[in-house]
Amino acid sequence: MDHTPLFGETSRRDRIVHYILTAVVTGMVLFTVVSAFAFFKGDRILVNNVFFAASLLLIVIGQIVMIVWYREGDLDPKFRRFIYFNAFTTLLLCVAGNLYFHLPGANCTACPTASPCPTTPSTSTTRVT
Repeated sequence: MDHTPLFGETSRRDRIVHYILTAVVTGMVLFTVVSAFAFFKGDRILVNNVFFAASLLLIVIGQIVMIVWYREGDLDPKFRRFIYFNAFTTLLLCVAGNLYFHLPGANCTACPTASPCPTTPSTSTTRVT
């Protein structure tokens, strides 16, 4: 006897995977958006951070619409892999954003043309100008 679920039904394993994936992606997106506004250098929020957070939120809105369509049955079940792919891509964007926000010197505004940034601790004491 075949134990595969009928169209429109999901197995318990699929629901657990969906819940875990939803929790991980939601947590990462929330952390990234909060980091875009909370962790900045100086006395102002950088436009790059706000632009990245807005772009990420627009991508997530499109992902949510696809998930809703999939759950309503308006999308073919073969799009489930595409939804997983988009969730993985969103996670990678969040990791990239968090690395940019939290790495030392990533948001350096003291001297945009100097390399290396003098406000970032370095191992060498000489500076090339």
